[in-house]
Amino acid sequence: MSRPRPGAVRPLDLPRRMAATDALFWFTESALPIFRPIIAGLYLLDGAPDADRLSRGAEAAVALVPRLRQRVREAPLGLGLPEWIDDPHMDMAYHLRHVTLPAPGTRSHLLEFVAKLIATPLDRERPLWESYWIGGLDGGRAAYLIKLHHSVADGVGSVAILNALTQAGPDDDVLRVRGAGRRAAAAEPGVLDRVGSLVADQARATGELARSGVVAASRLVREPRSALDDLARTARGLRGILDDVLQPPVVDPLARSTAGLSRRLSVSDVPLERLRKIKAPLGVTINDVVLTVFAGALGTYHREHRAGVERLNCMVPMNLRARSERDGMGNRVGMFNVRLPIGEKRPDARLRDIVAQTRAAKNDQRGAAYPMLAGILPLVPTRAYEWFARQSLGKVNVVCTNVPGTPERRYMAGAPVAAMYPFASPVEGTPVILALLSYAGTLHLGLDTDPEAGTADKR
Repeated sequence: MSRPRPGAVRPLDLPRRMAATDALFWFTESALPIFRPIIAGLYLLDGAPDADRLSRGAEAAVALVPRLRQRVREAPLGLGLPEWIDDPHMDMAYHLRHVTLPAPGTRSHLLEFVAKLIATPLDRERPLWESYWIGGLDGGRAAYLIKLHHSVADGVGSVAILNALTQAGPDDDVLRVRGAGRRAAAAEPGVLDRVGSLVADQARATGELARSGVVAASRLVREPRSALDDLARTARGLRGILDDVLQPPVVDPLARSTAGLSRRLSVSDVPLERLRKIKAPLGVTINDVVLTVFAGALGTYHREHRAGVERLNCMVPMNLRARSERDGMGNRVGMFNVRLPIGEKRPDARLRDIVAQTRAAKNDQRGAAYPMLAGILPLVPTRAYEWFARQSLGKVNVVCTNVPGTPERRYMAGAPVAAMYPFASPVEGTPVILALLSYAGTLHLGLDTDPEAGTADKR
């Protein structure tokens, strides 16, 4: 008999207008139909979940996170950013599906099946998520997959959905959301009203930039030293971002044949304590260690294929959320580039090279520049987003992203969650994406690759 969780939470208060950083993923998919801007979480369960509680857990997630019941509506004539609107035709049975794998239901069979699901685009006319309860795994185990459009949330933001879908104990009831289901249906605005709203949004964004300039000028007079320090940090950040943008692309012969349409998934586990023991005497971060190992593996692969590549451009997302924003939706990340020394066989030399780059990225305060850029983006024509997406194709060779999960063990409808594997989608020219998520003392690695990579030399 399950016991109710004490207390309840309120639904997240989310803006109606899509943020510019989220719109980038929406318009990139329009510009590059081969791109699947999808993030996914695969939860391995030690046992079968209770069907009723699992269904109520999904409903709780929808009640907590309004984005999960909303679809995207683009602005009239492509003017301004899209908006999120409630979908009156939302069908929970469409978004939560139950499938059973044929025997023997091994992990390799599961990953092969999930790869096909992740490679399939989401329906852009519906709320941008799907989930699958997957039974039939060997040993009586099960799995749960949730895939989200990247415009809904980044990896860190998706933790709010994880918390709604899972519980702290095997007998805990699902999350209770206060006030859910009492929303009055909003009247559908006409075209003129929507155009007026867009004009108001543009004026608001312009006004906010102007006010920021006035505040900065006033602060420069009142607190010149502090204001100049902030200005210098922002300038260093912009210079770092510009250096990344102007970084010459690396032509990887193993990526020439990739289309970005196929998927091959691999998973691995590393105890966090083991990584802490490695990094502590070296004075580096776990990310530095991971990037060093990643570069070594890529180097071995390229040497086996006689690719003759010494470095690859690796995009590393940087979390910009304050602690209070951890459960917010959308994308609050910056990016920096690490030129992985894959041609270097010595791990100590690779580590020194990578640490020098990651510390430079932190020291130049790139994070300080992103809020300013986010304020400018709403004023940029939407077609510019698509142009930028096309120009960016092939500039990044690989991606490595790290998401802080939860240190406590979780349960899903009574079934223990044994592992949580994150995945993000490759694209043409960027055939390798490594995603990391920490959970219950273990770092779970999800590797998403395009199986066509490396086949050019065999044709």
